[in-house]
Amino acid sequence: MGTSDINSKIDDIANKAKELASKAGAKVNELADKADAAATEASGAAETLADKSEHRIQEGVEKAGHALKEVASKVLHTAQEAAEKVGHSAKEVATAAEHRRDERKGKP
Repeated sequence: MGTSDINSKIDDIANKAKELASKAGAKVNELADKADAAATEASGAAETLADKSEHRIQEGVEKAGHALKEVASKVLHTAQEAAEKVGHSAKEVATAAEHRRDERKGKP
């Protein structure tokens, strides 16, 4: 297996990892959107409650939506970092294997 084949496979793995990270981020954003929709729905139901209670509920829901978006951002960032580390590690392993192969063939 040549270096270009190995690099191609490494790139494929890195791309798949990035794709998964993107999908995870999209899922978390989807959950955050659902939380926002639930907040809107809860706000409509809360209109029948006292103004003070409604305000507290809305603040809580907004905080929850904000927290979900922060978590989504952190998950996406962590997944992207992991994908990059996998790609770098795979390239290092491929390079080491190539050097080992060259050593066994007697090449400098």
